[in-house]
Amino acid sequence: MFDFFVNLVLSLNKILFNNLGLTIIVLGILTRLVLWPLFRSQMKHTKAMSDLKPKLDEIKKKYKGDQKRQLGEQSKLFKSYGVSPLGGCLPIIVQFAGMILLYQVLFRLLKMNVNTDFLIWDLAKPDTFHIQTLPIALPGPLVLLTAIATFIQSKMILPPSPAAKPAQVKKEEGKPDFAETLQASSTQMVYFTPLIMLYIGTKFASGLALYWSVSTVLAIIQQYQAVGLGGLKPWLIKLRPTR
Repeated sequence: MFDFFVNLVLSLNKILFNNLGLTIIVLGILTRLVLWPLFRSQMKHTKAMSDLKPKLDEIKKKYKGDQKRQLGEQSKLFKSYGVSPLGGCLPIIVQFAGMILLYQVLFRLLKMNVNTDFLIWDLAKPDTFHIQTLPIALPGPLVLLTAIATFIQSKMILPPSPAAKPAQVKKEEGKPDFAETLQASSTQMVYFTPLIMLYIGTKFASGLALYWSVSTVLAIIQQYQAVGLGGLKPWLIKLRPTR
């Protein structure tokens, strides 16, 4: 099965004038188009979780102090609406799996003496640059683009939520329930995932960064057309200059 993908990418590379960079760009676009149904499902899941938030708050308030009963009632609510709390994780897992598969394919292609030169990059080497006074390599433009695009997409996936007033937060302060824990984890991943991409980008071939950046930029466009700016909208409003 793996050899099939290697031969498929190799054939595509020959069609595209043995330009590995162009081949990776086309792969990123094709992958995003193929995975679009999964990501559309993810966006529907995110919206459904946002719509259920008032009901989840009611359950928490009604069964305050009974964590077991809260979890049980929340599970019934998710089941009645056909929503899985972990349903939004699948597309991200699939994308990471695709990156790992591409890495293995690229590693095999490099052993076949495929030309890896693309613009200013050698796609077989990490996209980094060095400063003599620093002991570590710094991420290059492809890696930075990948991290920024990943942050934007992750932020857009989250539903826009107004900040709670301090008095309200203090009044409702207590042990977080399962739904709140999931929401907090998703918010943390918005900032954690780009850092992972920065680290990975300085260690692995820049061909991976090219693939991820192309795929993610296209995902941003698709997501904006489907559901708008999502959780990114409040940030843009804050950045808008006041008159």
